[in-house]
Amino acid sequence: MTDKPYRPQQDIVTLMQLFNQQVKESPELPDPETRLLRARLVFEEAIEFVKGCGCTVTLAASNGEEQAADLDKIGVVADPNREPDFIEYVDGCIDQLVVTYGALNAAGVKAEPAWDEVQRSNMSKAWPHCSLCDAVLVRDAGQELVHPEAASAHHGDWRPVLKIHKRADGKVIKSPTYSPANIRRVLDEQMH
Repeated sequence: MTDKPYRPQQDIVTLMQLFNQQVKESPELPDPETRLLRARLVFEEAIEFVKGCGCTVTLAASNGEEQAADLDKIGVVADPNREPDFIEYVDGCIDQLVVTYGALNAAGVKAEPAWDEVQRSNMSKAWPHCSLCDAVLVRDAGQELVHPEAASAHHGDWRPVLKIHKRADGKVIKSPTYSPANIRRVLDEQMH
């Protein structure tokens, strides 16, 4: 466990600012593109959880019978016939927090160390660039960031600058130096 305060919402502000995502200062419904991105991200994580539970989603067929859905082919799109509802937006977010913390509690998992590991991993999605020439930095065998043209590039006067790369829909592309969250380690530490 770390000594830093457990502040998940502020951690996400840090992540969003790094990813050049807008953080509003007061309550206001986001623009349509941001709402669609957020809906897709929430849905993607919900599907990941459903799979992790060993469950699937079923769809009702026209004959009333249910069939399993191919979860990897289900998506989220904007509905031009549905007005966004800010109250439901906030209520849905809070309800997800409630049921997510409930799922962790039901599994006996302390959220804070797992949160810290996922936040570390998320921050590693940023691409390290050279501050002088903008080259994408790489990791050497010792896992240190190095300039791709050699350690002596720019006479060693460069420093790493974190930047993000995004797809057209706004989702962040993971950097070559990305390292996935090691949830296994976190769980092992909590079990012993």
